[in-house]
Parts: sequence; C-alpha cells; structure tokens
Amino acid sequence: MKVLPVILCVTLVIASCLKEDDLKQDYKGFAPPDIGDGWKISSSSQENIDSVALDGLYRRLYADDETWMTKSLLVFRNGRLVAESYLKDQADRTRRDTIWSCTKQVNSIITGIAVDSGLIASLNDPLEKYLPSYTSKYPDKKDITLNQLLTMNSGIDFDNGNQNDILRNHGVSDCIDYVMKMPMAKAPGTFFKYKDCDPLLLSAVVQQATGKPLDEFGKQVLFDRLGIQNYEWARYTDGVTLGSWGIQTTPRELAKIGQCILDGGRFGNKQVIPSSWLEQMLHPYVLNAHNDLAFGYLWWIIPDRGWYFMWGHGGQYVYIIPEKQLLVVISSLAQVDDDVNLPVETMIGIAKQVAETAY
Repeated sequence: MKVLPVILCVTLVIASCLKEDDLKQDYKGFAPPDIGDGWKISSSSQENIDSVALDGLYRRLYADDETWMTKSLLVFRNGRLVAESYLKDQADRTRRDTIWSCTKQVNSIITGIAVDSGLIASLNDPLEKYLPSYTSKYPDKKDITLNQLLTMNSGIDFDNGNQNDILRNHGVSDCIDYVMKMPMAKAPGTFFKYKDCDPLLLSAVVQQATGKPLDEFGKQVLFDRLGIQNYEWARYTDGVTLGSWGIQTTPRELAKIGQCILDGGRFGNKQVIPSSWLEQMLHPYVLNAHNDLAFGYLWWIIPDRGWYFMWGHGGQYVYIIPEKQLLVVISSLAQVDDDVNLPVETMIGIAKQVAETAY
C-alpha cells in the first residue's frame, strides 16, 4: 500500500488552498545563533553587507506567494555565517532533509579525490576497466569513459522519471545491471543529457577503485575532514551508494562543502579538495546545458558571472560567488511536484540580490 504518495498529494492540495501566511512563519530577523557546529558567526555589518538591504530581501521572500515552498535562506561571507532564516520551522536548522541532486556535486568532489590519490588512473578510462562483469554482458557500454559520466555524455537512454521511480522504490535487485542493460540513445561523448544513471555508474566505479562504497570513502576523505556529521547517505539494496540523490543533511552542513570550494579546496590548513581537480571540475565543458547555464563535472556554472552552484530538485541550492567571498544557501520542500519547483532562474535572482547587498 503506497501511503506516502497519497499523503504527499493531499499535502500539496491543502498547501495550494492555504494563504501565504499559513505556509510561512512570521519573519523575526536573520541573526544566526552559534550552535557549536563549527561555523564562525558574524554580523552583516562586520562583513560589509548592507543589513537594511538584506533585511528587505528577507521580508520580500517571506511575502512572495510564488516562493511558498522555500524553507531557508543562509548567507555566508568571508567564511562566516552572517544571516539565516527558516521560513517553515526553526527545527530545520538541524533537521536533515533530502538535497536530491546536490548529491551529484558531492559525488564529483569525491571522485576527484580518488583520481588525485591515484586510485583512479585516468578519466579516459573506460567502464570496462572497472566494471568488467557488466560490460561483458553489455558490450555497447564498455567504451563509455569516466569523463563522459562526469559530463552526462554516456549516451545511455535513461529517463529521470519512470526509470528513477524504479530505483527509488528498490524495484530491481541490481541497480547497475538495470542501468547497463538499457539501450544506447547516442554514441558516447556525442550528446549531453541530464540523467541520473551516469552518476550512479560513477559511484560503482569509485567503489570498485577504492574498495569502499562512495559514501564510506567520502566520509573518510571529505565529510570527516570538513567536520560534517549531521548527514546520511543512502545505498541501494545491492550496496552501491546512490550517486545522484542519496544524501540527507542540513543547510549549514551542506554549506561547509560550498565554503571549501570557495576557499580553493582548503579547510583550515588542510588541502581537502585538490586544487587541480577544482580547476577541472568547474570548467564549463557543456555550454547552454540549461538555458544560459553551463555544466562542468556534475557542477553547474554561470559563465558570465564566474559563479558555481549545486542544484537539487525542488529548490536546493548552494551558490558560490568568488568575487565577493560569498556563499548563498537555499533549501526548499524536498517532496514537490515539478509544477511547484522553485525555478532556478528565480533562485539565481535571489542570489544576485544577496550579492548586491555585499560591498
């Protein structure tokens, strides 16, 4: 009996009938408390942000009927948390929620660390090198390279709707076999299509190369080193870490990854993410991947501004704004239908407004 989808539908119907005031808490300012999670706390004025303009931005967000699904907006500058507000529930400060495809960007970072460590020899390596038991069954996939998985150019005919539903419901026993037996829509490396199967295959490659599931290796080389503790990362029934949408965490914890990127891969006096990988990962390999946005190694890029960002279904965003040493984190209701997603263009607009308050 599928109770959750029914509850979700009822919730969405009720939400559509309620007034905006019923869907958001009253605005009470944006001063962040120190909760001992590793973040240094500062004020907007100390970090050269126009507090009046920022307050106005928050008030508009609370009043905007079109953004009723927003859960939080956090602003970091110079490595310090200067503003945050939780529009639904203050408990969202520490309560884990699904970040959906922001998982892909984390996957890319961990893959890069494996490459830098020599555990993965080359991004030109074919799948045949790491998954021979599968490529022997499905030889049309043997020449797909890791580079092509990172840029969504595998050519596999995968649909993020129905086929993802099967994986979310653990409807098959072997998730890699399920993906590998799908037909090829295009020759590898010839066509960009945003699809969740490519990062899943990448997760299996990292597992084979490192001897550890992606989440376990990631805990060792990334999460523990950044002091990220309040998170979960799910595996499929067969033990493969879900490489496209498996992480649940908080906005503050997710921001630690964004801050590490902003700091050139460093955390304190440690180089956590190799600088050479950052350069490769954030290069715009696919131009106009979505409107005017570019795509790197599983990361989204705003080329005309030099911004990078994480993007998860429903409205989960981490915007990295290097020229202002600024980080903007937005979270939204994770379980929403496509027609009530927070559009990326709207959220980029909010990030731009935040950037305009910094001088």
